Amino acid sequence: MLYPIYFLFFFIGHILKGLFQLSSTRNYGVHYLKTLEISFQGSFDNALFKKVAKFQSIQFHLVNEVFVGLFNRSISKEEKELNVKYFLMTALYDDLIDRHIMDTHSLNELFYNPEKANPTHFNVKVLVQLHLDLLNQVPEKQAYWETIEQIHQAQKDSAEQFDPQIGLERILDITKRKGGYSLLMCRHYLKDPIHKELDDCWYCFGGLIQMTNDLYDTYKDTQEGIATFANTISDIDKIKDIYESQKNDFLAHVQNLPFSQLKKVQFCIRTSLIASFGEIAIQQLNQLKDNLGQLPNLREVPRKKLVIDMEKPLNIGRLFVYAYQNGKLWK
Repeated sequence: MLYPIYFLFFFIGHILKGLFQLSSTRNYGVHYLKTLEISFQGSFDNALFKKVAKFQSIQFHLVNEVFVGLFNRSISKEEKELNVKYFLMTALYDDLIDRHIMDTHSLNELFYNPEKANPTHFNVKVLVQLHLDLLNQVPEKQAYWETIEQIHQAQKDSAEQFDPQIGLERILDITKRKGGYSLLMCRHYLKDPIHKELDDCWYCFGGLIQMTNDLYDTYKDTQEGIATFANTISDIDKIKDIYESQKNDFLAHVQNLPFSQLKKVQFCIRTSLIASFGEIAIQQLNQLKDNLGQLPNLREVPRKKLVIDMEKPLNIGRLFVYAYQNGKLWK
């Protein structure tokens, strides 16, 4: 009975706060990146610069603030800086792999023995320094190293997604690990008490975020030959079921959190936005199905039919409807 009130209060408040603060958080990221360019006497690729500035601010508001809200606090300036460092480090890491700037052996050495690195390339210099800074600032170094190793392995395994013969089970395994451990790594930059149940939520939510990203990147991934659950399954109902299963898994972990029911209600409502974006993407794919519920060859589908335009009033309306439905997962 109280759910509509909870939704209006927690969700609308969350959205409004994000809209008011997103720009300042992005500007903070821009300023920090520029200071690094001056310090290391170089410049980041423009696309990478914009990506980090944009997505670190989104992560800050849609994920980190939601998790620290469970402890009735705000994110500190130090935690804010660590978040920017993390996003830049992962972006540089991905860039090194994509552009083949370093071979696998050299990359392994850099990550496991950063103090011995003697980089000359601007991006590598910054990456090593960020890696060392983060290692020195996290409180639980052993757990942090374990997470790094899992991410590193998942990143290497993701190369298998260029193989057209890869199976769905393997795709899902890589997807969940890559997204899960990447998000779990963010937990190490927050100073909240450690809870296994909360770590499980971070991990599962990361898998959901990665799946959502794959749904939004369907056109790009298809054109680049990257196999994801979103572009290798022809049955749209199966795509829906896989996504729904991840949502339900997340719910199960939320239910196990050591917080009051009201806190878990608030948490589910504020995290409902991510799943709602995914369902908008699934709805767009659903429009392509034939009478048997089968999708066409996505390589032959025009870009405008696969790319989601979130400025459309219809999609904005769907976002609120899906968020309202997803926020009820707590009951």
